[in-house]
Amino acid sequence: MDLNREIRQAVTSGKVILGSDKGLKSLKLGQAKLVILAVKCNEIVRADVEQYAKLAGIPIHIFPGDSTELGIACGKPFLVNMMTVLDPGSSNILNIGGK
Repeated sequence: MDLNREIRQAVTSGKVILGSDKGLKSLKLGQAKLVILAVKCNEIVRADVEQYAKLAGIPIHIFPGDSTELGIACGKPFLVNMMTVLDPGSSNILNIGGK
């Protein structure tokens, strides 16, 4: 599976949240189906995400690139530390597995 292609497909055809503030809120509400973190994500954000994801049983995937590369994979011209998938759309992003 091409991870970058699946991320782009989820962004264009599904419903995703880019960024940690709204992403953490969706985790707390149990709306998220998958969280993707950049490999160099802020440690405080990572700890919060891991805590809430564990409580809600939501898988986390660590993207092998930094926030610049995750932003490019999302098709956005800015840094993306965290991507939260609410609806995968026509992608198979939920099959990438957890951490």
